[in-house]
Amino acid sequence: MRITTQMLNETAKRTGIPVNQTNLMSYINNNGSSNQSTLLDALNKSKNQNVSTENTENYKKLKKEAGSLQDLAEKFAATGTDSFFDKIKESEDHDTLYAGVKDYVKSYNATLSALKKSGGILNEYYSQMMQEAVKQSGKSLEEIGITIGKDGMLSVDEEKLKAASVEDIESVLGASGELSSKIGFLAGRVDDHAQANIDSVSQTYNFSGNQYFPTTSKYDFWG
Repeated sequence: MRITTQMLNETAKRTGIPVNQTNLMSYINNNGSSNQSTLLDALNKSKNQNVSTENTENYKKLKKEAGSLQDLAEKFAATGTDSFFDKIKESEDHDTLYAGVKDYVKSYNATLSALKKSGGILNEYYSQMMQEAVKQSGKSLEEIGITIGKDGMLSVDEEKLKAASVEDIESVLGASGELSSKIGFLAGRVDDHAQANIDSVSQTYNFSGNQYFPTTSKYDFWG
């Protein structure tokens, strides 16, 4: 499932992610810019140059990883009788639960790594937002065996994970917690941003060209 602009706005309000233009511009300006910039100005400054084949491949990988992370986060945050956690409770298939958690962590790490390799102001912003979302749940994550490294990457203590109950894991990664909603939301934005970069290269336009404007309209929810 891909998120619409209306869904993005509602999710942003529900999860409390500070997705507004002021926060983004403060981040951009504090990142070394001494002038009052617009979002497009910041993008032009960081991206208005030839994009190498290596960068294109980085964005393809970023899109793949972000899309996978969004799918996993949405699966964990789903509710109802067909939801991931309800099925686990019904089947008592704890091995599937543990495997799912490890896949979730692996996908998060892969997305974060791809963001760091891609470079650019927006990628750095999304990287910081993802890490901040995880830090806010750091204590709860640690209680179910997931720890945050100094580099922002997550690791799983399988013994501690298996000692946690399904309800404990659900309270952190399921619908009753906010983490998966936040991560799914951000992963969707990263996916869209990566696609915008891929499209701009394939169409041989740079980020100041007219072909970019229809894509950037997806970011209007910052305002």
